[in-house]
Amino acid sequence: MSRRLSEVGSTAAVGEHRIGDLPDDLLAYLMSFLPSRDSVRTSVLARRWRSLWRSVPALRLEDDTRGDGGPRSKFVDELLRRRHPTPLNVCDICSDYDTFHCEEAFTRIKPWLRYAFSHDVRALRVVAGSLTTNLVLVSSHLKRVELCFMQFKGSVNFTGCRVLDVLEMKGCNILASILCQSVRHLTIKGGCFDDKIRRRISAPNLISLKLAPSQGLTPLLDSMPSLLTASVESFDQQYHYCFDVPCEGCDRQARFPVVLEGLSAATNLELTTDDELSIFRMDLKWCPMFSKLKCLLLNKWCVADYFTGLVYFLQHSPILETLTLLLDFQTHEKWHVMETYGIYDPKEQSPLSKHLKVVKIIRSSTKEDVIVDRILKILCAHGVPSEQIDIQ
Repeated sequence: MSRRLSEVGSTAAVGEHRIGDLPDDLLAYLMSFLPSRDSVRTSVLARRWRSLWRSVPALRLEDDTRGDGGPRSKFVDELLRRRHPTPLNVCDICSDYDTFHCEEAFTRIKPWLRYAFSHDVRALRVVAGSLTTNLVLVSSHLKRVELCFMQFKGSVNFTGCRVLDVLEMKGCNILASILCQSVRHLTIKGGCFDDKIRRRISAPNLISLKLAPSQGLTPLLDSMPSLLTASVESFDQQYHYCFDVPCEGCDRQARFPVVLEGLSAATNLELTTDDELSIFRMDLKWCPMFSKLKCLLLNKWCVADYFTGLVYFLQHSPILETLTLLLDFQTHEKWHVMETYGIYDPKEQSPLSKHLKVVKIIRSSTKEDVIVDRILKILCAHGVPSEQIDIQ
């Protein structure tokens, strides 16, 4: 028994010192996952650890509303002063400032951003209720940016970030156009866009787009010829429509397409809105062709105005393989929908391509059965056999 306990004790002792056997570079890398304050605290562990924090390739900083006089703010300033000029893999900034002090918040974190860019930061994350006007970032190393709860006015310009690949904006108020030449993956979730001027997104190299603001006018999308996957939620019903609202970068008299033309190269596409008079329906008059589209999800907007949206995509998506219709009507909408959507006349409809394999119709309740029956007639008129239709 005593021998066994001795073996266990010996094993435990080895385990306790195992981290100390790692090389300095690996230890610094592991420390990069800690908040910077905790990373500095490791300096008291042993003599070897006294300076390791200086070479950690990450900054994870916190700021508070106490400004220059606060202990957290003083710590950050001292950290940046003493740190070795090691290139940064990550810079993560979190500020406690609320939206009432948004200008002060950005003024506070601006020197930290400048430091990160001067040390070749590759991934940047900022969580702060701050206000920026005409934000312009320039970097030949930055590959990923995540911005949370920030406010933007004027423009958001990433064209100077030549290798930027991923841009995520969460809970941000965006009263600005977004320019990002190299970005391939763009996500905008929560927050809002301008509700008076339709702003613009120019990202010609996108391959994936997720656009799901909580409110505001859906932005004008420039051409995205490499686009593969896109999901767009529109909240235009709360505001004026395209013929009443100026679109930044387009001629109001010409009334250029807003969304669908920019999405026309997509292979997988989701278009959802609660608005019967949606921006998607308005865009149909420009007759975009979805020649690469294979998977499509539409919600209730596509059955408005005699099923205009549904019929359009059936006729302008020649290689469509999977179609999902989400009939997500609210209780107060149901009878209104039944009475006003009308009866579709399926005469003289050309058959669909043989590529279409699956049609899914997802109902919120059986009260949509009248609309489902009309959809089935449309699909039949377009040559879709009943065995390919799944009603849930």
